[in-house]
Amino acid sequence: MNESIAIVGRTNVGKSLLFNKLTKARKALVVNYHGVTRDVNSGYIELDGKTIYIEDTGGIPEEADQFSQLIINKVLKSISQAKLILFVVSAADGLTNQDHEICKMLRRLDRKVALLINKCDLTRKAQPISEFYELGMKEVFVISAKNNIGLKELKEKISSVGSSKTYIEKDIFRRISIIGKPNAGKSTLINTILHEERMIISDIAGTTLDAIEIPFKFKDNNFLLYDTAGITRKSKTITTLQKFSIGSTLETIKTTDICVFMIDAEEGITKQDKIILNIIKKYNKAFIIVLNKIDMKSKYEIKELKQELEYFSNIIDNASIILISAIGNQNIKKLLYTISNISYSIYKRYKSSLLTDILNQALEEHQPPMIDNRRIRLKFAQQAKSDSLSIIIFGNQTDKLPTSYEKYLKNFFISKLKLVGVPLRITLSKQKNPFE
Repeated sequence: MNESIAIVGRTNVGKSLLFNKLTKARKALVVNYHGVTRDVNSGYIELDGKTIYIEDTGGIPEEADQFSQLIINKVLKSISQAKLILFVVSAADGLTNQDHEICKMLRRLDRKVALLINKCDLTRKAQPISEFYELGMKEVFVISAKNNIGLKELKEKISSVGSSKTYIEKDIFRRISIIGKPNAGKSTLINTILHEERMIISDIAGTTLDAIEIPFKFKDNNFLLYDTAGITRKSKTITTLQKFSIGSTLETIKTTDICVFMIDAEEGITKQDKIILNIIKKYNKAFIIVLNKIDMKSKYEIKELKQELEYFSNIIDNASIILISAIGNQNIKKLLYTISNISYSIYKRYKSSLLTDILNQALEEHQPPMIDNRRIRLKFAQQAKSDSLSIIIFGNQTDKLPTSYEKYLKNFFISKLKLVGVPLRITLSKQKNPFE
């Protein structure tokens, strides 16, 4: 996008907090650790009637490790496409040799660059802000992202970059989260869907630390893809950073529309997979079960895995189970069409007359039980106004209806409405039919 802005700098200078403040959303994980952001996080800034695309790039590491060159490659790609680069340094740390090196790299790109001296509230006398002017940047902003110092002036600069064109409103995007254990292939799936090496991938479990949001379009449907940190077992010794990452993943599940629950075919179905599925169910989210890495298994082994998946049959709300190879681009189109179909079903409104007809069919096939020589009467059904699909059934003695019959009604509605992977909640009410 030629209207995009990129935030660049070394690790732990406050880029992600600045990104969150500018986008007015807690998308990027903010922890006092070096190297938390590795992939490119993206969002939108709403200013003066304009919607400007912004990317929070991974912190450029000082010391080489297994991810350093991959991070630098992602940063270079992001800033090469940006109209304005926000180069963030830390007043608390003072001017470093690495800041000088990043500045040299930016000069070679021939892009508009604004120097942001962040953490100005933490400056020590021994490290005056004036030393940063050695970098020779024409535009300098002294800010504190944490305390909102200097952000008004910075936003004015950002607004001057954006055109009057407004991008599609964010709230019409369907949120799709890729959920699973570490190293199940979540980031590889994102890269395959986007047809680009957007996410950093490696054989090291836990490469993704933050929940990364990526806009994506398929068949005229707008989606936001979330690549999340893998959820590890509680019994494992995990670092404080991993705890924050898992917390970020759980928060993403809460706010998502559809969860793509990924299982590693090489490992098979584990206890941890069952725990993750129960988390998705707890938050009442639509979901698809995806068995990844099937290219690594024989036909016989795949058949055995399918039999294992029958464990989920009683709790998956008729969810789709799709066998894929993310790295081999196998069945990815099938997955995308399934996501598209489910996204349509989630917010569909059903007429009360249709729901009541289905209720009557259910009653004809299987009557409610007698309570104290009186038959429980269910008279009317309507859809509740809520973010998830919920049907209210009106009648008498509904508080005495057995749980088994409620489950029967739920399954009957799921079948008749042809819901696939869309959770349905049945609520019983003793109130009178509101339309009588």
